[in-house]
Amino acid sequence: MKSKAYKPHPALQALVNCISIYEVDFTESTSLTNTYRFVPAYQRYIIFYLEDPIKVLKPGNEGFVAKAACVTIGPQEQAVTLDMGQKHLALCVAFQPGGLHRLLKIPMSEMYEQDFDTSLLLGNEIGEITERLKEADDWDHMISIIEFYLLRKVEKLKPLLPVDLAMEALVSSGGALSMDKLASEACLSLRQFERKCTERLGMPPKQYSRLIRFCKAYQLKEMFPDKTWTEIAYKSGYYDQMHFIRDFKKFAGITPSFINEEELQTTIRLHTIMK
Repeated sequence: MKSKAYKPHPALQALVNCISIYEVDFTESTSLTNTYRFVPAYQRYIIFYLEDPIKVLKPGNEGFVAKAACVTIGPQEQAVTLDMGQKHLALCVAFQPGGLHRLLKIPMSEMYEQDFDTSLLLGNEIGEITERLKEADDWDHMISIIEFYLLRKVEKLKPLLPVDLAMEALVSSGGALSMDKLASEACLSLRQFERKCTERLGMPPKQYSRLIRFCKAYQLKEMFPDKTWTEIAYKSGYYDQMHFIRDFKKFAGITPSFINEEELQTTIRLHTIMK
């Protein structure tokens, strides 16, 4: 398996947090499984799938559903199972808090628990970009293609607001800042702040804070599978085991005890790659 994370062009850094590319040929690996439990992430993504199509099994559905070659993922609070095919190559654009809203100009609450064929949101040019990415000479060339596309969108973005910067600060803190402090930094009343966050993130800020903290814990466990969940919970800012288990059940759909070291060793650890 190969992966690389790229810091975006300076003119894109207020919009995009990271661009990552990852590739794995499951036909050549006997130690990795091509299915992955994808728990909700606090970031919003546009992902280009450049080899086998991705298939998704959502809670309550009877089978996997094949997705488009480029998918925009709205706010999620439920884990899904991914079937990544036999040959998997993906380019993932991870946005800053509020970034996807600024690009699409759609309230994120309208995209809650949904994913979309990106061409339906951004037009047929997405199909052309996908084909150019598939034909690129190397990964650096792929990055230049997607950055050039996004740079042409910068002038048409919704403006960056203090509330966006406040949510970036919340992410940097690991979900540890108080809502009153964040509302003050955003120059808004608490009620206005909650309303703006729901519009730009798809969920209230307290819920987003819980999701950030949970994601930090899940990423740490993927990176250090030998550490106990108690150690992970403490390092992620949980000082109450019951709160940790409650968040885990909400966002992962299972309790921590259901995920063991062996399972983590046989997955490609997407959350760590895409963080």
